[in-house]
Amino acid sequence: MNALIAGFISGAITAVITYLATVAKTRLDLAVEYDKGLRKDRLDVYLKLWPMLKPLAKYSASEPARYQIVKQVSENMRDWYFDVGGIYLSKRSRGPYFDFKKVMQKIIDDPSERDSLLPDDKVRELHEKATKLREALSNDIGTRQGSLLASPWFRSGRANDPALGGGD
Repeated sequence: MNALIAGFISGAITAVITYLATVAKTRLDLAVEYDKGLRKDRLDVYLKLWPMLKPLAKYSASEPARYQIVKQVSENMRDWYFDVGGIYLSKRSRGPYFDFKKVMQKIIDDPSERDSLLPDDKVRELHEKATKLREALSNDIGTRQGSLLASPWFRSGRANDPALGGGD
């Protein structure tokens, strides 16, 4: 009788552990799939935003920064935000996005800027904020991170060491 009870308890414990492990794995798999999908969607919409910043490039700009260029970039970014990608901006990218928009809006709201080249200090601020935005976008999608395959850990052979969880 004791063996029967012990077998029953053992089976019940095994079933509960199996159930909990399956639920945990299912949740993890769903989270991974969601993250992969979100990363791909972000890449798609960020690739549409990135070239909008080109007219305000720091290096080899096609023409000097002027009011009309800033206004056009700002309007294009507004349309992108509401029509395409604003919903995909992460918390990390929202700050730099709106910091850049605020700097552009100050220029747009200043009537003295409408008919001349922008002063160097305003151009520097635009470049700084645009750089921060591009950095945040790149960090969101991981394009500036090194590949795991190129990491020293992987190249050293430790990735194939069974004692470290690698290898066959």
